[in-house]
Amino acid sequence: MSVSKIDICNMALTHLGMKSLTSITSNDPSAIACNQFFNSSRDDVLGESNWPFASVRETLTLTTEDILGWDYAYLYPVNAAAVWDVFDEATVDKKSEQEFEVKFVPSTNRRVVCSNLQYAYADYTFKVVDTSIYNPKFVMALSYRLAAAMAHTLVGSPEVGIQLMNVYNVMLSEAKRISGSEKKKKPNQESSYQNSRG
Repeated sequence: MSVSKIDICNMALTHLGMKSLTSITSNDPSAIACNQFFNSSRDDVLGESNWPFASVRETLTLTTEDILGWDYAYLYPVNAAAVWDVFDEATVDKKSEQEFEVKFVPSTNRRVVCSNLQYAYADYTFKVVDTSIYNPKFVMALSYRLAAAMAHTLVGSPEVGIQLMNVYNVMLSEAKRISGSEKKKKPNQESSYQNSRG
């Protein structure tokens, strides 16, 4: 069963011992707080793991930035919550061993992904805004993260926020463990680059 933004907000309000909302667009202080903290909380949780439901593999776009210590710089994917691996056709089977670094370039006011690979791809977590795609473990973790963010505003208690963050961390760990079971790679799988050279 898919969930909506208001469903997640109401879960968070329940964690705070507060009444549920019937509208997310009302002037109710709870609705205002939910709208204020929802996106940042969502992106924070998305950036914690390479969630299978939000995992993207994409060709990176080369830039003209010259970053000391690196051969190439690529645009940071616009909708990325976090970049996990950078690789090319020849290194896709050893992507975890490839070096890369994310840097900010003040002169162009943008982030870049630095690599020594000329034609690079990236695996990253997409900032998925469609809540119907979220899996149940992610939803539960997000509800606690949102509740922790709203605690000071709605109940005036930083301590409650800390307690909820502790619960969130437990929920996050379990969600990441379950999500990890949705990733499995065949041993000795050859890349299309290697096959073309055979």
